[in-house]
Amino acid sequence: MRKLLIPLVLFASLTLSAQKGKIFPEIKGITLENKPLNLPIRNGKQTVVAIAYHRGAEDELKKWLNPLYYTFIKKEKGSGNFDVSEIYDVNFVFVPMISGFKKIANDFKAGTQKEFWPYIMDTEKSDIKATQEQLGAKDNKIPYFYVLDKDGKVLEVVTGNYSEEKMDKLEDAVE
Repeated sequence: MRKLLIPLVLFASLTLSAQKGKIFPEIKGITLENKPLNLPIRNGKQTVVAIAYHRGAEDELKKWLNPLYYTFIKKEKGSGNFDVSEIYDVNFVFVPMISGFKKIANDFKAGTQKEFWPYIMDTEKSDIKATQEQLGAKDNKIPYFYVLDKDGKVLEVVTGNYSEEKMDKLEDAVE
């Protein structure tokens, strides 16, 4: 069993690292506020993208949302408190690329805090399997996180369960 596990782990890490340096695939959609949004975002800023390909990844992704939100989403200045997110001026987008999302979008929106709505993108006619393939995402039951440079090139990929080490890896990739 151990002989089988080691090559699988190496293969998975090589597949994800193979995506580094490549341009993130184009994804078109709208936010939960009904504003158009396209990935990669080319506005002179880096972008942190969180993707779930399956409802099975949703619970784990929820563990990431607050740390990602409080780290990367720019808040209004003058709140009186020290705000870590003011250090990072990046785009942040969560993309639930889940088959049948259109059917559950209203329930998803109703169960999501309103401050997240501008950062959640409902894809329009995106080929989920093709996007997964382009990004080397093999396990659709875990969340994936990408840091893109200002031109849309993948700088870092982190997957799976939340940990401070993984969060640090994302922060290290952001300039």
